[in-house]
Amino acid sequence: MDRQNIKVIIFDIDGTLTNEISWLKITESLGADTQTHQRIFEEFKNKKISYLESKSQLIDLWLSTHCANKQTLLSIFNSWDFKIDAKEVVNYLKSKYKIILISGSVDLYVKTIAEKLGVEKWYANTTLIWNKNNEICDFTYEVNQAQKKFEQLNQFLCESGYKKENCLIIGDGDSDLVLFQKLPYGVAINKESHPELEKLAWKKIKNLSEIKNFL
Repeated sequence: MDRQNIKVIIFDIDGTLTNEISWLKITESLGADTQTHQRIFEEFKNKKISYLESKSQLIDLWLSTHCANKQTLLSIFNSWDFKIDAKEVVNYLKSKYKIILISGSVDLYVKTIAEKLGVEKWYANTTLIWNKNNEICDFTYEVNQAQKKFEQLNQFLCESGYKKENCLIIGDGDSDLVLFQKLPYGVAINKESHPELEKLAWKKIKNLSEIKNFL
């Protein structure tokens, strides 16, 4: 493959640019019980409760802290750190490529990350919905995150004029699988944690700074 074709670098966020699983980190940072959050997720995944019920339980868990408002979440998101080499690597790549973020996390978090990195184009799987007091009252969420990410990439391609062969994805998990399948260049970070992603990868790295060796 001719790497001269690469024009666009797509970053996942959780586990790629950060060490966090943002959904659980939101619950922890709000002061709610992460074990309860994990139970809700497992019951939903195992089809013991519906999507609507799991969403309702999670929102109630967040609201029980009396902190689940836009101002508090913005403060929380701004306090979270990137991986130690993330900003440096993104700044290096920005001088050569178009950078976009495609994440399975919530829109306010992805927007905050994008602003901190100076990245204009971003996509989030989840849209938070606020009441008149700027408290979370609902959210929209696509269960098939991997397919959602591919749809968001196609939206970007339609709007920008780039093609799939121009795109490289850097990711680490299940939600990145379809992009690794559909794009010619996939870079798997922390490859030991996801053997299936490793099989699809064009390159495998342990640290983001290794990207400078081939891009």
